[in-house]
Amino acid sequence: MANLERPVHNRRYPKKLKLRAVRDYRNHRLPTKEILLKYDIRGLSQLRNWVILYNNGKEPVRKRVRKMGRKVSYDEKIEIVKWVLKHNHDYKQAAQKFDITYSRAYAWTQKYEQANDWTAPKDRRGETRGRQPADREKQLLKEIRDLKAKLREREVQIAFSKKFIEISNREVKRPNDIKRFKK
Repeated sequence: MANLERPVHNRRYPKKLKLRAVRDYRNHRLPTKEILLKYDIRGLSQLRNWVILYNNGKEPVRKRVRKMGRKVSYDEKIEIVKWVLKHNHDYKQAAQKFDITYSRAYAWTQKYEQANDWTAPKDRRGETRGRQPADREKQLLKEIRDLKAKLREREVQIAFSKKFIEISNREVKRPNDIKRFKK
């Protein structure tokens, strides 16, 4: 019954154990079931993944995934974009050299190339909120939109209160009898 229970967390294996298991598997020293028992490996697929990595010239080690990217200043973004353009759009090398992700290097370079402007990679989050339109006509249109939104919200509130009164009056047995709520 203990073997049927799922483990609480993933199992981690030391690098030396992985290499020994892969070497035993590749040299056919032991059958696969015995390798799994000897090294206490949960499944054959885990061993096969290590073998594939080993055969591709990579050591069977756990991948480290960065949880959060580091903060990058605007000047550093420009430097990264220039480096990427100078090195024939090698985003992978840029990511390793500047300790950023591939996708960030790619996105900043694409923004620059589309706009052909060095202000394109700049972070503009939060800048558009609260900014007033430049000319009077746009300002009036914005006010109209805001007033329409308020009017719509008021209409919804009125419709809700009418529906609430209707539902609460459904319990009244006689039509002339009004409960506590009046229309």
